[in-house]
Amino acid sequence: MDDVDRRALLDTWFRAYADRVLAYLQHRTDPQTAQDLLQEVFMIAFAKAPELPQPPLGWLFGTARRVLANRYRGRRRQDELIARLIENSTDSGAVASEIDDETRELKHAFAQTLATLSAADREVLTLTGWYDLTPSEAAEALGCSPSAYAVRLHRARKRLAAALDDAGYRGTGPAAQFAEALRGQGPCGEASDG
Repeated sequence: MDDVDRRALLDTWFRAYADRVLAYLQHRTDPQTAQDLLQEVFMIAFAKAPELPQPPLGWLFGTARRVLANRYRGRRRQDELIARLIENSTDSGAVASEIDDETRELKHAFAQTLATLSAADREVLTLTGWYDLTPSEAAEALGCSPSAYAVRLHRARKRLAAALDDAGYRGTGPAAQFAEALRGQGPCGEASDG
């Protein structure tokens, strides 16, 4: 099957079945995620078009169920990471005794506010900050250009700074200084050079 035939077949399937698959997904997740997952289902269908049964409705629903399960597993892992970050930031064991109060406050503020951000923002922020990827490596991991990654990172940092403000981390404490640095300002509000 060539690409022209594959596209025509996929177009036929999309017109016939997309509304039903989308309704299935919308009953299980938010509308935006449902739309994203629907696209993913039909991308998989495009790749496997010659192998699919006719009609492919059952296969499309099964694929939608698996794609949704994968998304939930990913979110659960991110939520578990956030929970571990918060737990580690407030842990009072031997390791915590080696950390000064300002560092502990900063870690706790970061973990709490990171949890309030979207999964996409958390991923952008943690790829370089937590997993120590270079901007080029992070861009590759996200499947975008380095310049697109830089824009996403800039926007995510601004949202993190706003979340720190919203959580009450203002003034001269370490978390407030961190928020100022995220906005590209020094501790006294002056613009930074970098």
